[in-house]
Amino acid sequence: MRPVTIALAILGIAILCGSAVQANPAVRWPRLRDLKSGSGEPLEKAGLSTAELKLVRAALNDLANGKGCQGANVQSCDAPESVFLAKVKITTDGRTAVILRAPSLDCGTTGCPIWVIQTSGKVLVDDFGWGYLVLPSHEHRYFDVVTATGNHRVGLAMWSFDGDHYRVIRCASTEATDQPGPPPQVSEQSCPVSMQ
Repeated sequence: MRPVTIALAILGIAILCGSAVQANPAVRWPRLRDLKSGSGEPLEKAGLSTAELKLVRAALNDLANGKGCQGANVQSCDAPESVFLAKVKITTDGRTAVILRAPSLDCGTTGCPIWVIQTSGKVLVDDFGWGYLVLPSHEHRYFDVVTATGNHRVGLAMWSFDGDHYRVIRCASTEATDQPGPPPQVSEQSCPVSMQ
């Protein structure tokens, strides 16, 4: 093989490996009314085993002491005191995660810190928002997740698992309205650099 051919082959492999998770435009954005939110309950009501509860609490403490709560637009992330929103199947083979958010009632326009933590203690999603939805689409056996933030103009982020962790693969925005009729159009847009 010639050196140029070898270099092109190596470049092709690097591009394929670097783009393990691609945005799938066939996956539809959910309607705002399908996104979940709520006031939440104490984490003890999540139905976790003692070992799972200990692992999730350790992950929350790590979040509170790490970069996850730095520079937030709220007084405090209150990660250890977070409230339980849902226990979900996060993988196609039945592994579970809990969806949690900070307990603050006044979280600003972006929403409260929101986390998806596997019951093994691994933090999967660390974001701000007021709503979420676990989608039926999946990568590497982990279901895609959508988070929503904002008041009148709602920003949507679609998270997909790349084999190691979740990352944002698509972003969009739509108008929040309670008017009857067809739902407002969702506009795809480039994701902010901070989310990539």
